Amino acid sequence: MDLFRNHPLLASTLVGEHGVDIPSHDQVSLESGDFPDIRPTEYRADAVMVLRRRKEAQLAVIVEVQLKHDPRKEWSWPVYMTTLRARLKCPVVLLVACPCPNATKRYSAPIPLGHPGMTLLPLMVGPGSVPVMSDVKEAIERPELATLSAIMHSKTADAAVSFDTFRQMLAFLPVEQQPVYCDAVLGGLTYEVAIAFWRELMSVATQKFKSPIMQKFQAECIAKGEAESIVKFLRGRGVEVTEDAEHRILSCDDTEQLDSWLTGAITVSHVDELFD
Repeated sequence: MDLFRNHPLLASTLVGEHGVDIPSHDQVSLESGDFPDIRPTEYRADAVMVLRRRKEAQLAVIVEVQLKHDPRKEWSWPVYMTTLRARLKCPVVLLVACPCPNATKRYSAPIPLGHPGMTLLPLMVGPGSVPVMSDVKEAIERPELATLSAIMHSKTADAAVSFDTFRQMLAFLPVEQQPVYCDAVLGGLTYEVAIAFWRELMSVATQKFKSPIMQKFQAECIAKGEAESIVKFLRGRGVEVTEDAEHRILSCDDTEQLDSWLTGAITVSHVDELFD
């Protein structure tokens, strides 16, 4: 080892003879061979699946979901794989799911690690590798695939077909399962697309969702429903609701204000009394 320590250029010379392209440089320095993480970085994959036989790990699958291209992943993914391989002592593969065609293309590029023969090529799941689900019966039998189809084709010409199949499938699922698949799809949609699509799914709006987008939409649905109930209740009592008053009520998304108006709607004789 003293030979390498005293002559740092020796290592790069020998590496070059093995076919490694040595980059242009003006200095070679000897540095510590210890590898403590002075500035700890938390590396956390989206999901890890381990296949075992008699409790022994046979294969690990790292699953990453990406909605857009992130150049940092080419540095963190190799860390995921080598760390998990050392921990489980089994082969590890990387599966990347991405609904964006452009990002999918960029993620499909090989990631060279530098050492000859060591190149990471992510296994991609994108619009081109997931079939468009159009058969409702098949969707009911394979809800996970129907959900994946809706996600992966949300930005393609087949979005309407995959969404409609998903919507119809949802009606046949047990109520407690519906939010699980709804949340999964929402993770791959923009807010605008999500709002337009989920307005057709009012039947599931009473369930509890984890997705921030769905929670926001759910709150909007509740507010809208309460506002419509106030207008309907007033008219049912024979109280005239002017166009301006109706617009003011229906455009309100403050649930506390709506609750106050709903209480007042029981006794007021004129709609303007609600706003006093």
